[in-house]
Amino acid sequence: MKENINKLLFLDIETVGVADDLDDLGQTHPQLLNIWQTSGVDYFKRRYPEDSQLPSNDLFIKRSALLPEFGKIVCVSVGFILDDGEVKLDSFYGEEKELLIKLSNLLVRIEKLDFKLCGHNIKNFDLPYIAKRMLINGIKIPSILPNYQIKPWETKVVDTKEVWNFNSFKGLSSLELVCASLNVPNPKDNEVNGSNMHNYYYNNNDINKIVEYCEEDVKATINLMKKLKQVW
Repeated sequence: MKENINKLLFLDIETVGVADDLDDLGQTHPQLLNIWQTSGVDYFKRRYPEDSQLPSNDLFIKRSALLPEFGKIVCVSVGFILDDGEVKLDSFYGEEKELLIKLSNLLVRIEKLDFKLCGHNIKNFDLPYIAKRMLINGIKIPSILPNYQIKPWETKVVDTKEVWNFNSFKGLSSLELVCASLNVPNPKDNEVNGSNMHNYYYNNNDINKIVEYCEEDVKATINLMKKLKQVW
């Protein structure tokens, strides 16, 4: 691979629903509640047929974090590799607007240093999610984030899912599967994961576990890129 691994900012986000449940959503975002009931529910039931029998509230708790219009970011973890091979990690968490401001400042700095962004499926999920939540929170969007004015081949992004797929859109390509296939360590704490992130965030009040989970994905992506550089 031609990418300079020391000029990559590795990134991952964790998201939850913008409210605890539909009662909470009605109190804090009544317009969103109306749109959820008229179109959000149908969208997710079409996309996930296995959830077609779920009540609206259960569906919100299970799936709302997947869309930035109904979800929010609770943690962003980043990492980079020093010239001597040492890995540095940092995480932004807490109130969404504050963590996004910190992230925005970092993205502005690393663009000036000619870095690229790197992550697994970040072109389709993490980066548009970040940009939309910044827009919603009234934060100026850093120009390093892909947008409608940037041609796809001009983006400063390395998506390891795209690298693994070799221009194919078929098959499975989760980070866990790719790491397992290449024998790349990807330890996970089963106490918190993507499927229970919403409930864990709102009911357990332990952000440290969420941060640890997010940082593990950054570490795994770094190890994946190291492996790719060895053989490619």
